[in-house]
Amino acid sequence: MIYLTKFLAQAGVASRRKAEDLIRDGRVKINGERAELGVMVEGDEDIRVSGKVINSAMANKRLIIAFNKPVGYTCTTRSFINEDNIFSLLPEKYKNLIIAGRLDKESRGLILLTNDGDLANKITHPRFGHDKKYLVRFAGEDRMELTERKLYARAKDGIRSEDGEMLTAKSIRREGDRWAVTLSEGKKRHIRRLFAGMGLKVTDLQRVNIGELGLGGLPIGSYRELADKDINKLIK
Repeated sequence: MIYLTKFLAQAGVASRRKAEDLIRDGRVKINGERAELGVMVEGDEDIRVSGKVINSAMANKRLIIAFNKPVGYTCTTRSFINEDNIFSLLPEKYKNLIIAGRLDKESRGLILLTNDGDLANKITHPRFGHDKKYLVRFAGEDRMELTERKLYARAKDGIRSEDGEMLTAKSIRREGDRWAVTLSEGKKRHIRRLFAGMGLKVTDLQRVNIGELGLGGLPIGSYRELADKDINKLIK
């Protein structure tokens, strides 16, 4: 037997913490009865979240896919008029996966989707040490005197955003015709807000690595299921 929260996390419903919220809100039922916090399950019960059946097969197989997100798509499971989300580019069987490491609509590159809520939390939480690497371009860069030393000197101590949040970068360096920026944590629109605080407008933002896992040759708009050797890079 396992705790219901762990079962829901392994089934890709939510992280354990969010699963607790679902239970508190009365959205989880076991054999038709409202579930309680701390309950344990075998996995063969009739378990439903907001009316949707969650079965043991969903909880037993861990699935992670790498997806090369194009510009113009939102990282959300919600649908809005005149707005496309990433799930419109993925097969139906992936519609319930959790997004681990979102990108804003105008950014592109590597995102991970999984049915393992605990793993999603480990990928995104800074204490697990999965640095994220981005390649960046700025507007009017050819008219500016930008150096690695100047940019990093400003970013390492932090830039305070308009809403008072402190934003930092772990490293900034020149890489070809773009700037490679590494973050140890990723807040909402982190890089765009960080450089806006320096008076720089980001015109192109691509995430190329999450921890040791890179995009490789994955084409834009395409996905692949991760093999065990790739998964091990994320959980070690």
